[in-house]
Amino acid sequence: MTLKQHIDNLTAALTGRYPEQEAHAIAVRTVTGLLSVPDYKHLSEPDTQVDPEKEELLNDAARRLSEGEPMQYVLGYTWFAGLRIRVGSGVLIPRPETEQMYELAAQDCDNLMAASEDDTFNILDICTGSGCLAWAFASEFPEAHVYGCDISEDALRYACRQRVKLQGARPVIFEADVLQDPPQGLPKFDLIISNPPYVAESERESMRSNVLDWEPERALFVPDSDPLVFYRAIALWADRLLKDNGSLWLEINERFGQETAELFTGAAVIQDINGKDRFIVVKK
Repeated sequence: MTLKQHIDNLTAALTGRYPEQEAHAIAVRTVTGLLSVPDYKHLSEPDTQVDPEKEELLNDAARRLSEGEPMQYVLGYTWFAGLRIRVGSGVLIPRPETEQMYELAAQDCDNLMAASEDDTFNILDICTGSGCLAWAFASEFPEAHVYGCDISEDALRYACRQRVKLQGARPVIFEADVLQDPPQGLPKFDLIISNPPYVAESERESMRSNVLDWEPERALFVPDSDPLVFYRAIALWADRLLKDNGSLWLEINERFGQETAELFTGAAVIQDINGKDRFIVVKK
């Protein structure tokens, strides 16, 4: 079969589960990704014959996608801030909003580093998940000391095993429960960033099955009775660990923007690419 035929067949199989345009985009990314060819090749060379040895790989991917498994799990990776980040069962797939927060925080980081008089510059990613934020900072700021923590063994496994080429040191990944006191021995941080669980249980019904049935609930949901539980905990961590003149960046639930900001002194709410309250920045 040709490259185009594989993409057309997969698009047809996924249409119904996804809108046709999205199904086609998933088919293109999956087929070209698994075959390690440019994503434009199905347009420039549609009649390229697929190696018969790859047929089984593509058929297995089609089965998994048809069952609702996220494309990123099928590929085994996603892209974040220009980095290929490994993901799979048990770890949250990074969203575009989180990448936007990284871009904003990275600009802030430039300014903080320029103004810092300390010999060391420390960054902490709380609830690191796949480690996408920690690795992005380590890649962009090789002179910084980057740390990431999570409570999930699955997440820690992925965060520790990312294959990102760095000029500086790898992030220090450690196990910690943000709902408890910070571990002893941590340094003070110039920048703290976090994308903690923030989806209310009552919002489940509005979410797609490819998220609900596959991605870790622990990384997504908070109880309706206490939707800001992680932000109150992060406020305590920041009070103990954030340097004077440091910055705290948080991704938040759009429904609770002002309520979340009120947990922090001097917090500013920032909207995402869709015009929704999505981030908070706190300057200490």
